[in-house]
Formats: sequence, C-alpha cells, structure tokens
Amino acid sequence: MPPEFYLAQQQFYDDLLEAVRQQPPVEALAEFEDTFFGHCHTLNADVSPFLYKLLFANDEAEFCHTLKRACYIFVNNWDLSRQSEMVHMLLELFQQPDLQKDTLSPIINRLRRWLLNFANSPDFEQLKLFAVQRIGPTEPGSWSSRYVAYQLIAQYVDENNSLEQRAAARTMSRRLKNKFKHDLAMYTAFSQNSSRLNHKYLNPTVLGDEVLRLIKAILMCRGQFSHRNVARLFQQQTHDAYYQDYKESLLEYLCFSMSHPNFVTVIETKLGKQLSQLYREHDEKLVNPSLNLLTCNRLIDYVITEDKHQPSTLFVQLLSQGNPLNVAILLLKIVLLSPNSQLYLEARLADLIHYYKPYMEAECRSIVQFLEIFGVIFAIYSDNVEYNLVQVSGKRDGIPGTPSTDEFRIFSRSFRAAQKRAKAEWENRQAQD
Repeated sequence: MPPEFYLAQQQFYDDLLEAVRQQPPVEALAEFEDTFFGHCHTLNADVSPFLYKLLFANDEAEFCHTLKRACYIFVNNWDLSRQSEMVHMLLELFQQPDLQKDTLSPIINRLRRWLLNFANSPDFEQLKLFAVQRIGPTEPGSWSSRYVAYQLIAQYVDENNSLEQRAAARTMSRRLKNKFKHDLAMYTAFSQNSSRLNHKYLNPTVLGDEVLRLIKAILMCRGQFSHRNVARLFQQQTHDAYYQDYKESLLEYLCFSMSHPNFVTVIETKLGKQLSQLYREHDEKLVNPSLNLLTCNRLIDYVITEDKHQPSTLFVQLLSQGNPLNVAILLLKIVLLSPNSQLYLEARLADLIHYYKPYMEAECRSIVQFLEIFGVIFAIYSDNVEYNLVQVSGKRDGIPGTPSTDEFRIFSRSFRAAQKRAKAEWENRQAQD
C-alpha cells in the first residue's frame, strides 16, 4: 500500500479514538454504528472516504482488519472508563436482520456480506470474550467460558493482533486471574470459620469442598523439599552444566517427589526420549537462560499440544490414567524453572480449550478437572497471595505421627497486606527501642 493509504487509515483510527474518548458511551457507539453500519441502507455522501475506497477496491481483508482494530479501540477505552457493559451493545450491531437481506446496490450488498463474514469469523469470537464477563456465556452450558483468562492470553501473545487488542486482552486476563485468586483466598478463609458464616463466599471452582483438601495437600508439601525450593536447587546445580547433562538432570527433576509410579514411568520413557533429541546441536554447549526458556517451552508443547491444535498423545495418556494433579504439578515445575514460560503455557491451554470446546462438559470431565486443579495450584504459587497451613487440633488419622488434613486450617492473605503489617511491626519495634 502507498504511504497515503496508511495515513488515511491512521486518521480514521484517530477520529474513532477521539469519539470514544470525548463523547458519552451511547453517543460514541452511535458514531461507530453510523461509520460501519449506517451505509447498509443507503450509500450516502457522508460515508468515510477511507471505507469508501476499501469498498470500491473490493478489499475485504483490509476492511475486516480495520473493523477489528476499531472494535478494540472502543473496547479498550470503555474498559478504562468502567463502561465495559457497552461491549455487548457493540456486538448486537452485528445481529441486525437487515444484514441478511439483498439490495439492488452491489456496494451495499458487499458491505453487508463483509459485516456478516466478520460476525462469523474467529476474530469476532475473540471479541465476544470481552463481553462474556459482563453478560455471561453467550451459549448456555458453555463450560469453556470459565477459562476466558487463558483464551485472552492467547490473544495477547499473538503478535499478529493489533496493539489495542493485545493490550485489552492482557488487562482483562490479569483482572480475571486476580479476581479468581481473591475469591479463592476468601472462600478458603471463611468456609472453615463457623463464626463467620454470615460472610459466606462462593467457591470459585467446580471442585466443591474437595478444593480445600487439595490446597491442604499442596501446602503440606512445603518446607525444605517444596517445589519452589527444589527448582531453586536444580538451577544452582545446573548453572554451569553442558546442555546434554542439563537435560538428563532436568528429567530427574521433573520426576522428583512424584508418588505415582505409572506417571513417573511414562515421563521417563516418553518425555525422556523427546528430551534426549531436543536441540542436540547444543549438547556440548553450556546451558544459558535463552536455551532454558526454549527447552521449557518445548516441554510444555510435549505435555499439552505439539501442533497447537490437538492435545498431545502424552497429555491424553496421562489424563486417561487419572493424573490431572500430577500433570498440573509437572507444569508448575517447568514454570518454576522458567517464569517467562507461563504466558506460553497459558496460550497452549487456550489451544486445548478450543479443541474441547465443542464437547459437552460431561464428555470432557477430566479436562475440566485438570483446568480447575491447574488454576488452584498456580493461584497458590502466585506472587500476590500468601497461603499458610496451621495445625489447630490434635486429631490423628490412625497412623502414629502422621497428621490428618482435618487437623489443619488454611490461612490466606495478600502479600501487600502482609508487607504492610510487617512494616508496621518493624516501625513499632523501632519506636520502642
């Protein structure tokens, strides 16, 4: 395209941006409708010169690209102004009955067809993720709507998307994940305290009360051999290792403390074979952060999906053996070695969700269970919530010296609150001294 095209396109975006920033939400939406839909009835003289050129050049790809970016300009600014409920009104524009009708004008027919094609495209499905948080699932019983945060991350990491779409996706995903962490922390705190039943919080998972036992089991594994400490120890021991030795140690690290023998066997055989062949041209080189990142990303591919579409054979096999918890722990171990791989992991989970989305929830219970357990584990190991396990009774489960999970209560709080309390205590001690 000549430079004049991009200048005209940018001016078109600037005009929309000024409208959504300066006008009330309803008026801004009306201008958006007039810009893209107002000419579906008559191609009047007020049509945007830029869109007019696209229509007469029959450039549907550029029209859809322009329309998509315009949508995200409005989504981003409505989100900043706490007007996100306007998104579903924008989506309703694409349901107008007139779009289905033919006219005597070839240009108007072309415009209607393009708008309908966009409404039936994957781009529109991505856009609907921003509305589902305000108006609920667009399809009753759609279990995948509980995992929108991962699907938004897939939009964020895709560099083919516009900056507006990526920014909106990252902001919304972060907000949803923080809300889940908060809701989970509040649920675990209040559900165990009979004196605060009036402050009942809903369980943000579909695991029922089993989520409390899951959290306790995870917290009881902390200490010297917690997953974070073991990951730190592995990094120290392989700091100056050759890549071939690093891969061998990596397999041992992944299998360490895994209690299910069949799970360990599958990991050692299948994942071990893939690891040994991975980046063999670097076997005689010292491992470095870049190689560590690439290796961890490939491990995620092996465990989740190797073609970014279908689940990997390893994933299917592990879940068929009833190991969703171990699979989630395995992925946690990988991310603890490479925190920058977490976004990549969540994007692969989005691929998994997309693959299973057409199925009913009853048909993919193991997938749902895995996603729920994964969300809980990564919430516990996040950086902004602190979970602690405190023994509050002397009950035993019948085995001398072995405490039952019923003896413990979970206490959770944000790190920010903990830091404020620690600072206040330190200042108080300083004042006393």
